[in-house]
Amino acid sequence: MRIVLFLVIALLAACSPVSMVKPLQKKQWAATATVGGPLIGFAGAVVPVPFTSVGAAYGLDSVSTVALRAHTTAALFGVAQIDGAYLRQWRGQEGRVPGISTVVQATYMVDQWEGNSRFYPSLDINAWWDVGKHGGYVYTGITSWYELKKIGTADRIQEYRWIPALNLGYTRNRGKWSTGFECKYLAPFTSHESLTVDYKAPGSHGAFGLYVGFTRKFGKP
Repeated sequence: MRIVLFLVIALLAACSPVSMVKPLQKKQWAATATVGGPLIGFAGAVVPVPFTSVGAAYGLDSVSTVALRAHTTAALFGVAQIDGAYLRQWRGQEGRVPGISTVVQATYMVDQWEGNSRFYPSLDINAWWDVGKHGGYVYTGITSWYELKKIGTADRIQEYRWIPALNLGYTRNRGKWSTGFECKYLAPFTSHESLTVDYKAPGSHGAFGLYVGFTRKFGKP
């Protein structure tokens, strides 16, 4: 039962929001917090899983940022999960042509009962457009999550090792504070039938996810 719980948490935690889209300024720090997850059926209602995380990011230079994130809700259920990420901006926005960035991320998780562990690499590719006068922006992109092990939740064989998600979000900036809103279409090629979690999406594949994130920047503007 514990291994099933661990793998379910691993599957849910894989549905995290995009960690970063635009880089921080050189030598700038930021503290982050997020809440949200895939939509599921619970007590007769459709609600997002309230997974939470906290983290920190640091600007290496004007186009590169590194980040570390810990998943607090998973920890309450006995699973330690840490994400390490590196963002690279390849181009800024020019007129209507969007800015482009990528995020390479490594996720490691281990349970407190038997030492079951999982390692997941992932790659985000995002396009963004500035909106308004305060540095806000909208973005869209794709997250590619890679399953390295053959057996997944409930002893299911992983038919697809590449698990994509489509992202759409908006970040609102006000001085040192930013608030982000994101929706995702998670694992559109993976069936959610017969899983222990009642995911909600059109048809029998994937799930929709909703997230809110908060960022407080320190140092240079």
